[in-house]
Order: sequence, then C-alpha cells, then structure tokens
Amino acid sequence: MSIEEMKDLLGTQETVLELVQLEDGALALRAVGSDKAPIVRIEFNDEVRQMLGESTGIVAQHMVQAAFFAVMEQQSNKWHAQVIDQKPEFYS
Repeated sequence: MSIEEMKDLLGTQETVLELVQLEDGALALRAVGSDKAPIVRIEFNDEVRQMLGESTGIVAQHMVQAAFFAVMEQQSNKWHAQVIDQKPEFYS
C-alpha cells in the first residue's frame, strides 16, 4: 500500500489513530472518532489470548507498528530506487 493509498483510505493527510478493543474481544485500529469500519482488525484465538493475558494489547500494538514500518520502508526503497536509476547530470 502506498502513502497515497493510505491517505485515500484515511481521508486526510494527518489522522490520529487508536487501537481499541471491540465488544467481541477483537482489537481494531481506527481513526479517532470515526464511525467507519476499522482499518485493521486483529483477533487472537482463545488459546493465544489466554497465553498473552494482559499483554494482548501490547502485542497487537507491535503488530500495527511493524505494518506501518514495513509500508514506510517500502516507500523509502521505492524512492531510493528512483534516485539511483536517474542518470547523473555530471560525472567527476
């Protein structure tokens, strides 16, 4: 997903996100104050939820952070590839 696609999904360039627990026990990432469907929904089965205990939210937060890092790294790699592919104007 590109930064532009994320902007289209979130509706604005800057959005505050929150990770909340839904009524069914799943965790959801959504824009603060949004009534739309969550951007991301994370569900752990009962066995994993029991194993994680109170750390379930922290694990979900790290999963979301890893996803954002991966998108940012992908965008950075594309930008660097474009810079490297450009023919230099001058040679030394």
